Amino acid sequence: MPPHTSHFRRGMTLVELLVVVAIFLVLAVTVLPAISATVELRRGREAARMVSSFVAKAQSRAIGRHEWSGFILLPTGSSSFVATDLFLADVPPVYRGDTVPALLSISATTTGSTRLATGTNNQLTLSGSLGARVRQNDLIRFDGRNPWYELAADATTGTSVSFRIRGILAGAAKTASNAEGAGQKEHNTPWPSVGLPIPFEVLRQPVSSGSPLSLPDGRVIDLYWSGYGPPQVGAYMPLQTGTTGVATAGATSSFLFDGTGRLRQIQVSLGSTLNRLTVTGPVFLLLGRVDRAGQSPASLNPADDSLGANWQYPDSGWIAIDPFTGSVRSAECKPNAVGANDIEKLLDSQQWIRQALLSGGN
Repeated sequence: MPPHTSHFRRGMTLVELLVVVAIFLVLAVTVLPAISATVELRRGREAARMVSSFVAKAQSRAIGRHEWSGFILLPTGSSSFVATDLFLADVPPVYRGDTVPALLSISATTTGSTRLATGTNNQLTLSGSLGARVRQNDLIRFDGRNPWYELAADATTGTSVSFRIRGILAGAAKTASNAEGAGQKEHNTPWPSVGLPIPFEVLRQPVSSGSPLSLPDGRVIDLYWSGYGPPQVGAYMPLQTGTTGVATAGATSSFLFDGTGRLRQIQVSLGSTLNRLTVTGPVFLLLGRVDRAGQSPASLNPADDSLGANWQYPDSGWIAIDPFTGSVRSAECKPNAVGANDIEKLLDSQQWIRQALLSGGN
């Protein structure tokens, strides 16, 4: 008889192979989404750290200089609610003309809320060689005394510029928030004397300074839902316009701290319109993904995390600035926000960041 030989089976049966494939599929369904979510959370937290540090740097510059300065959010386009770049902001020195003395003479009324200022020693215009020095919506006052008026673009000549009561634009009243609490009306605003040459000073708008902070990994500031104010419906104001429930694309927002570190003013510029907003509560910047920026809330789909607003997702976050101390806090968005309308849900998503403001922690 031939000697007995052993036969060793190599490889796997079809059933065993199918079992292994099934195990891998189960792991892919359960583990990979968790890993992806963890990556998104890490990216969101890193972007929040970068923005918080940048805002804190802007506040420190204002304290160190003992003058107003801050930071600017620049949208990516005229129809965009997305800001990927943050710039430091400086307020240029007060402009008092190019010669000594530089004087202006006030002409007769052009409209009920506008006067014309003319001078021959200073070339105070909104165009030409001094266009970069004096711009529409800058503030001007005469003889070192209040009130401050707003420079207008109409009725300008080679040596003249018109100025108007703050809060009045094209003969119509701005909203109360846009008027920045100036309280100026035609019946209570004194005008400088007509015909007498008097000195002037122009308080100019902030300009960007240095290289920007560019957010990585598709992270952006979602300007559509960013805003400021107390946690009440009707009090929280969208940043872009300062009017409840309305946002306008393409607006540039400047945040200005004073020499003590307090957040004193937000300036929102869109074309020829400049809104100087009085801060009535903490400022909230929504940090999220670019593919969700500017979107309205939607029913969430586990298979598609690009649907809905950024504040519906825990991988997005809020950056909050306390206007009284200038301190910066960050927190993730509270998921599953509830409320009767979009603003109520938005405010509920801010629950963790508002708690962080109250506790003074991150």
